[in-house]
This record gives sequence, C-alpha cells and structure tokens, in this order.
Amino acid sequence: MADISLVLTDGSAAAGPGAHRQQSSLTWGPYFWFHAWRAATSTISACDYLGERMASLFGITSAKYQYAIDEYYRVKKEREEEKEEERLSEEAERSFERPPPREDEEQPTAAPPAAPPEVAYRMEDESRASPGAVRVPAMVN
Repeated sequence: MADISLVLTDGSAAAGPGAHRQQSSLTWGPYFWFHAWRAATSTISACDYLGERMASLFGITSAKYQYAIDEYYRVKKEREEEKEEERLSEEAERSFERPPPREDEEQPTAAPPAAPPEVAYRMEDESRASPGAVRVPAMVN
C-alpha cells in the first residue's frame, strides 16, 4: 500500500506505523483530512480490485471493439494479397505477350555447340522379361 505521510502543524513529517502516535497531536482539520484521504484511497483500491475480479468473472476483459480491429487487419491483409496476385498475373501476361524471336534473326550464342558424348549401346535379353511387362528402350552408359 502507498506510504502515507503526515505533515504536522509544526512542519515535521510522520509516516508509516509511527504515524499513529503523531496523529493525536494533530488539530481537527489535518486529522480529519488524513482519515478521509486514507478511507478514500482504500475504497478506491477495493473497488479497483473487485472490478477487475468481476470483469474476469463475466469475461469482459478484452477490448470493447476488438472485433472491429481484427476485421480491419483481416481486410488489409486480403487487399495486400489481392494486389500481389494482380501484380504477379500482370507480370505473367507481359511475359506471354512478348512475341517469340524470329528464326531469321541471329541469336547471340555464348559457346559453340559441344561434341556429342560417347555413348555405348547394349541390348539386353528381352526373353527374360515377363510377358506383361512394359518394355521401354533405355540408353545405358
């Protein structure tokens, strides 16, 4: 709880548990003000505590307009996703709209074509395969 200080009529201060001895020497005005202030602060503290507990009990601890805030961020995210999809689709359309290069135009080549690799072919005995097997010719190096 807050540390309550008393300013006595002679200018000295009294605080904490030792303040009780000093209260008897107060005049009626400061004595009444001290007790009124102490009652008010303890009442407010009690109401604050009870209010928090009741709000928790009734489930009203979230923000009053949280649903509106959540909806705003959901709509904002959807708009950003739509803009991104639109940008990607426009980019794809531009890439398909470009005409393919003509054959009579020379295309720059980076390197001369390489020689064909050395390949050796070997035939396997097809009679070993089962009659229902699918036969696919394959190159084996």
